[in-house]
Amino acid sequence: MKRLLVTSLLTTAIILISLAVGSALTTGSNMALAASTSQECKNGADKISSKADASQSGNVCGIELSRDSPTLTLNGKKINDQVPMEFPYQPASASSGKNVFELAEFTLLQSEVNKVNQYLEDHHWTVTAIHNHQFFEHPTLIYLHAQKQDNRDSLLQDIRNALKKTSCDCV
Repeated sequence: MKRLLVTSLLTTAIILISLAVGSALTTGSNMALAASTSQECKNGADKISSKADASQSGNVCGIELSRDSPTLTLNGKKINDQVPMEFPYQPASASSGKNVFELAEFTLLQSEVNKVNQYLEDHHWTVTAIHNHQFFEHPTLIYLHAQKQDNRDSLLQDIRNALKKTSCDCV
């Protein structure tokens, strides 16, 4: 189990580094495109929540969503907008049509982890990590990382449904 977790973390790190390097190597014309967010990416964010923000870099659509509830603090400072949930996706391949590869990071309360994890596993997501980032946040936040390749709209609906298992007041 420990080896699987380490392998999954390494795989996720390699994918994220590849995305970053690929974005950095784009040509000038692609850089201009990266400055604007496509309507498809904006629509993807809306499928998760009307409160989600979309941004685009090359062919990667980045979606962020902050928890409205409860108030999250770190050393007494409100941090809700500084610890957004992240749901970036990109085409699964050049000829994949609507199929995308989705990486998800849910910011959860301890009481929400099992419900969200179970929902994702029931819908064939691969949960790659569950951990916390900070020691002094209140309440304690748990970050659940998951990935799946499938139809874009299906994946975004899964994320929306998983968020409904939380008290985030963000759907």
